[in-house]
Amino acid sequence: MHVRRTIGLAVLSSIGLVGLPALAQDAAPAQPEAQEEKKDLPKASDVFDRHIEALGGLDAIKAIDSRRLSGRIKIFAPGNETPSVTGILRLAAKAPDKIVQEIIIPGQSTQKRVFDGKAGWLVVDDGEPTPLTGEDLERFTVSSRFYAEADYETHFKSIETVDVQDTPQQGRVVMVRVDHHSGRAEAYLFSEDTGLLVAVVGQRQTPQGQAIQFQRTYENYTEFNGMKFSMLIRELAGGQIIELEFSDVENNVADFPEIERPANILDADISGFQKSE
Repeated sequence: MHVRRTIGLAVLSSIGLVGLPALAQDAAPAQPEAQEEKKDLPKASDVFDRHIEALGGLDAIKAIDSRRLSGRIKIFAPGNETPSVTGILRLAAKAPDKIVQEIIIPGQSTQKRVFDGKAGWLVVDDGEPTPLTGEDLERFTVSSRFYAEADYETHFKSIETVDVQDTPQQGRVVMVRVDHHSGRAEAYLFSEDTGLLVAVVGQRQTPQGQAIQFQRTYENYTEFNGMKFSMLIRELAGGQIIELEFSDVENNVADFPEIERPANILDADISGFQKSE
């Protein structure tokens, strides 16, 4: 399996997130090409609008109000070509901001993460539900927004095109710095050829509080009900690779699972993760 390792540090440098060590397996990345003049860079709003059209258009996106996906999750330890963990992945999402994610590792454990629009929680096996907090809550809250980038004007605090680069795996990409309402910044890389989102680069906190670089790629876009969806997502962080490969996508789910909030889970303060009213 060929791992995409070459874009991370150059991208972080371009968007101003410098000071992170290289990933353990990374070869020293080439220096980014000289940045084009600002006037020659496409507007970030135009880049997102083109991405929306590449997915199928705003009407097709908004015609879908729920989605259910199933597939496999594979986790590769540093330096390994075969997965150390393989599991079943199930995900159900509903507009505007509900999501249920279940990961089943046969013979080991089952984890379910839920966000109901006001709070998020985690259940491991038959244990007591525990509330999501901190960065885990922020990321899951953001990922629960069903229309996400299609509503980029409210989904992000700000967006800015910062560069156009040639990359070894994704080809020529337009790089957009996105700032989330929480203050977290990431780089979104869009294919100049197709307009589709092909990668996200940023940093996150480990459970021990250490900042590490991650890069996530989106591949195998396939059309369902007039909208394209990435069927293969790979993420590299701290030398570990997580691969999500979807085998089935169902839109406008008739029997969307009922979300019942556990009694011990209270509303979370998510005001810092979204646009102020």
